[in-house]
Amino acid sequence: MIVLGLDTTGADCSVSLVDEAVVRAHISRKIGRGHAEVLAGMVADAFTAAKLKPTDVDRLAVCTGPGSFTGLRVALSFAKGFALPRSLPIVGLNALVLTYVQNAPDGKTPELIYKDIRRDELMFATYSGFSCLSGEGPRVGSDMAVQNEAEHFRVTKTEVDKIDTRILAWLAMDRDPAAHAAEPLYSRGPDAKLPGGTAPPKTKA
Repeated sequence: MIVLGLDTTGADCSVSLVDEAVVRAHISRKIGRGHAEVLAGMVADAFTAAKLKPTDVDRLAVCTGPGSFTGLRVALSFAKGFALPRSLPIVGLNALVLTYVQNAPDGKTPELIYKDIRRDELMFATYSGFSCLSGEGPRVGSDMAVQNEAEHFRVTKTEVDKIDTRILAWLAMDRDPAAHAAEPLYSRGPDAKLPGGTAPPKTKA
C-alpha cells in the first residue's frame, strides 16, 4: 500500500510517500505562508524522488489542524481533489494526537498535548494511545485549564511543534477513514461577519 501524507497546518509544508516497509519520499520545507503555491510542486517532486506515479497511491493522510484557518485547508482541499477521480480513501488525524504518537510511539504513557492558538487560549487533550482521556477530543481553554488537567491525570505536557508526515502516513494505513474523517479542526469560528453583522456559527472542534 502506498500512502501520500500531507501537512500544511503550521509553518512547514510537508509531503511524504510511504509503503508498509519504507519511506519512499519525504520533503518538508519551512515556508511560513504560501502553502497553496508550493504544495502541488512538492507532491510532484516527491513522486519523482520515489519513482512513483499518482496512480500508485492507494490512500491519503492529512493533518486536520489546528492551524491557520487558510493553511490547514490547503492540504485538505488538495487531498480531496487528488482522491476524487479514483475515490481513494482519506484519513484525517489532528496535530495533537500526531504529536502524542511522535513523542510516545509505544502509546503506553499518557501525555497532555497542547497548541497555542493565540488570544491567550490553548487547544489541548490528554492521550493514552489513540484514546482521549479528557473527553471526546481536543478542546480550547486557558493556561490554568491545561495545568489543572495535567495535574488531574498526573501527566507531562508537550507542545505541538512539527508534524512528521511519514508517521502520519504510516498511521493512516490501518485507520478507518470513516472514523478519522478528513475534516478541518478549527480552533475557533471565523472572524468574518455575515450580512447585518451576525457572526457565523462557531465550528465544532
